[in-house]
Amino acid sequence: MDKSTLAGLGGGWGLVALAIILGGVGFGPYIDIPSVVIVIGGTIAVTAGQFEASDLKRVSPALKVAFNEVKVEPLPELVEKIIFYATEIKKHGVMQIEQKVMEETNPFFKEGFQLLVDGTKPEVLEPLLEYKLEHMEKRHNTMIGLFGNIGGTAGAMGMIGTLVGLVAMLANLSDPAAVGPAMAVALLTTMYGALVGTLFAGIIESKLAQKNAKEVVSCEVIIKGASMIAAEESIGNIKMQLNAILTEVED
Repeated sequence: MDKSTLAGLGGGWGLVALAIILGGVGFGPYIDIPSVVIVIGGTIAVTAGQFEASDLKRVSPALKVAFNEVKVEPLPELVEKIIFYATEIKKHGVMQIEQKVMEETNPFFKEGFQLLVDGTKPEVLEPLLEYKLEHMEKRHNTMIGLFGNIGGTAGAMGMIGTLVGLVAMLANLSDPAAVGPAMAVALLTTMYGALVGTLFAGIIESKLAQKNAKEVVSCEVIIKGASMIAAEESIGNIKMQLNAILTEVED
């Protein structure tokens, strides 16, 4: 599990709950069904209307990614592994690494180095891997955008609910019993919208973006290493260029 995601969500919601408790009125006044319907129902409806069904089906897997550690090798270890493969190929030939490549658990690394085993030329290998990376980024960015959209929509639905509540309140100023519920809708929809947008969708969007960036850098290192090995670059040159990428990321 990704502890920072859990800490962010748990800490944020926990602090709001604590503030409500310290307010001395309990949770009752903060629960309003019409506000929930407007914010949650409205956000779901708008999001469903803006995205394809195939994208909506990936919401659950995206949440799993946000709540779990990214299965990406640390860059220094990845660089060392690429240099090891390059050295093995230089010494014993490309077929020497075939069995090790088959045992790799990173699908992008496995596919890239399988192309090496198959004798793919660098001018073909690099575009193929970049094309694969491009489509991976598009899939990830769709999910990042979806949660960003949820955050913005929740805030907008909160404002709509506020207007609904204000209209209802102004229409019933002569009836004191109706003013309270209408005012609750006006205030609580804004609160619900802010909570969903900031303490749920905003956290998930940011975490997915960070994990995507980390995976993209890892794939770029693999592409660079595989293409240089295919071009029969020297071990020293491969090591220097991969370490340069590593230094840029660390800076």
